[in-house]
Amino acid sequence: MRLLDHFQHLAEWYPSTHAPDLAQIATALCCSERNARLLLKRMQQQGWIDWQPGNGRGHRSQLSLLQDHESLRLQRLHHLLADGKLEAAFDGLPSAGRERLKQSLPGYLGGGRAGSLRMPFYRPLHALDPIHINRRTEQHIIMQICAGLTEYDRASEQIIPALAHRWDASADGSHWEFVLRPGLQFHDGRPVRAEDVVYTLQRARDADGPYRAMFAHLTSISGTERSVRLQLSKPDHLLLHLLAHHAAVIVPVDDARRTDFATLPIGAGPFRLLRNNEHRATLAAFDGYFRERALLDEIDLWVVPHGSPLPEVDLHLAHASPDQVPARDNSWSQIRALEQGCDLVMLNPARAEFSSATARLAIGTWLRPAAAELAAKETRPMAFGMLPQWQHLPEQTTTAAPTLPAHLDVVTYELDSHIALTHCVAGRLREAGADVSIHILPFPEFGPYHWRHWADVVIAGDVLDNDMEFGLYSWLAGESLINQMMDKAARTWLVQASTEIAAQADAACRAPLIEACFARIVEQAWILPMRHTRHGIDYGPQLGGVTLARCGWMDFRKLWLRP
Repeated sequence: MRLLDHFQHLAEWYPSTHAPDLAQIATALCCSERNARLLLKRMQQQGWIDWQPGNGRGHRSQLSLLQDHESLRLQRLHHLLADGKLEAAFDGLPSAGRERLKQSLPGYLGGGRAGSLRMPFYRPLHALDPIHINRRTEQHIIMQICAGLTEYDRASEQIIPALAHRWDASADGSHWEFVLRPGLQFHDGRPVRAEDVVYTLQRARDADGPYRAMFAHLTSISGTERSVRLQLSKPDHLLLHLLAHHAAVIVPVDDARRTDFATLPIGAGPFRLLRNNEHRATLAAFDGYFRERALLDEIDLWVVPHGSPLPEVDLHLAHASPDQVPARDNSWSQIRALEQGCDLVMLNPARAEFSSATARLAIGTWLRPAAAELAAKETRPMAFGMLPQWQHLPEQTTTAAPTLPAHLDVVTYELDSHIALTHCVAGRLREAGADVSIHILPFPEFGPYHWRHWADVVIAGDVLDNDMEFGLYSWLAGESLINQMMDKAARTWLVQASTEIAAQADAACRAPLIEACFARIVEQAWILPMRHTRHGIDYGPQLGGVTLARCGWMDFRKLWLRP
């Protein structure tokens, strides 16, 4: 590779002189004459040049370039990609060159060297601070890197031990004690101690973040040796689910002070995060993991431009209907499911025209025909509640244009499906006479909700992870988007309802309480459900162990490659 760099320098300099001597070449290559002679010999052996040194007075040296240095540079870039050296390949390239190189990335995906898998994803990862994550991909990745005291097991639909091997609770669910497994360690070799658990949970309770409200009732968090004790201000029979949540994964004491903490978090989960940049995120199996070691040595998430053709051996996330996914041969497999969640519209109740449920429902009724037309084109089902199986939207028959403010600011974030729905909604609002401005924000700007005071209409969506019950509960009890877009009276009701749900010890009794909350939220038009999405995975015959999580990803621990 360095020889190619020297050849490029030589090719860029050479046209300025026709009969260079060794001293001139050494100056051009910034080296001694002895090293220049060695470099020229190696280039000649590669067939790149013909070099005839001048011997004796009056005999001029002859240099001929036999290869185009641009072609050789391209070869060098592809060698780097084949070796998985993305950063080196992109380093120093101009923007146009970077875009061209990105188009070739899919050819290097799939199974690499033994035990490694390169997967495509359409964007770099956002920040991975557990208490701030509120997007499903980052939620999934942090759960591959870190571990909590407990874990939700999709197969049994139960909470199982994780970093804590056992726990005890008082009869009323207000006092808990957790005992850590012996020999636990973080990825950097530090032991996992009770102090780390105390630090993590106190940080989740005390630091600003979208899940802070769910930890507010942890009035006392203390630990000695391998024992951690929690005292709650109110009974919480969902505490074990909370401790399995991504916001509660355990990190080392004071690790959040690191400048690169949100980029390269350290945990005790099945994979270590080796790198995380604009080109990729690399996860390596952690041999010190307290459960069975992951079957793959390394998983590399490469940032591949949206719509790029993908290779034959590959795993491809498919957030679309089956007829919108490129055809594969019969050796490929597909898994499809309806997402547990929906795309939705929210209206700011601070606007007089949106202050009543009647007005909000009228606007939702006005928007639905256009949304239904878009959903039909995308072969997506329309939503009548947060979940596909829920029918909470009241029957509305009027199609009269609603009363709207003269100007509306519509906000969404950079996701193709949301952007399409945003333009659809904006067009329909313009038909009702409003002047509409669309604001498409990068998700790191959208997520903190700083725009909520000036936004009139919000297009968003939510997808639940494997633990559906707690996912729904956290939407009610946390500082989620629904809390940001409600008035004060509705937020007070939501806090009371969430407390009642957590105080119910029987899961069979909690389920109707949770659904009743979401029914009221839809009936009061705090959210206007629009459509559901089919997600899934396409994968080639070389890949085994693929399962579809409710968030649309898969458990990295179970993936393996056939020889």
